[in-house]
Amino acid sequence: MPKNTFFNLPEEKKDKIIAVAIDEFTQNHYEKVTINKIVKKAEIPKGSFYQYFENKDDLYIFLFGQIGNTKKRLLEESKEKINQMDFKAFVILLLQEGSRFESEELKILELKNKFINECPQEVRKKILSNEFPKSYELLTDVIKRYIKKGELRENVDVEMVAYIITQGMVNSEFFLTNQSTGIETFGARMLEVVIAGLK
Repeated sequence: MPKNTFFNLPEEKKDKIIAVAIDEFTQNHYEKVTINKIVKKAEIPKGSFYQYFENKDDLYIFLFGQIGNTKKRLLEESKEKINQMDFKAFVILLLQEGSRFESEELKILELKNKFINECPQEVRKKILSNEFPKSYELLTDVIKRYIKKGELRENVDVEMVAYIITQGMVNSEFFLTNQSTGIETFGARMLEVVIAGLK
């Protein structure tokens, strides 16, 4: 987590540091990214970097937090469509919107691909433990709204359903790389299993 000194910087300076960091992490292997390169391109003293972040891992975790916050805000806006769609269609919409967000921002997509392939395990765990709850919280609220609508039964295990769908959404790229199906088909198949249960 960045220190208060980072948050107190002018927006322009914060944006430049973030943009430089994203460029460095997308253009180079994680292990090859150095603080020296980042501070040189961001035009800040090396000592200042350590007043903003603990280390490279801290900066990397922060970048994913920013991306996750932006994505969550986008998906939160979709909630206004809950009354117009059934549960399955709405969750597929969330998958589509999330996928669209990543594909429209090529650097974010590249950063995510590098995260999957290059991120050290400990850093990866920290990022996932920070970002997973954002999706989980969103889906928990959505499920509760559909229970109130009467579309889902009242005694549904909200936490477990939110967990299963969140895991499916987070890990969809692993399934999709081995299949010829798109995100919509994946979402529909996953939700059919969740909604129907295993009987």
